Amino acid sequence: MEMLARINPGYYLIAGAIICDVLSTFMSAKGNGLEDIKAQAIAAVLYAGSFVFCMFALKYMQAGILYVLWSGVGTVTTALLAQKFLGQTIDVAGWIGMGFIVAGLTVIAQFSSIDA
Repeated sequence: MEMLARINPGYYLIAGAIICDVLSTFMSAKGNGLEDIKAQAIAAVLYAGSFVFCMFALKYMQAGILYVLWSGVGTVTTALLAQKFLGQTIDVAGWIGMGFIVAGLTVIAQFSSIDA
């Protein structure tokens, strides 16, 4: 529990932003355009929630790091969920691209001297 207390609070907030963002994209896809207004309304609320989480996370981390984490982790998670639950396919180029995203995130997390 002590280890969790030492983690930058910005990471918890960006995790909330990523979760809201991924779920909003998923709900928007399930809404099939504007055929399901309820799903689109839920997606809009989740998307707004994602921005609220980001606004608070900016108190604890730099905008560049926040955006890299938000977009990178969100992109990979959305693609994997779309494959699993929406039946969308990921081709070889997609897998290679996501591999580069993960590699880039790893380099930033492990080797960057940017203060989080």
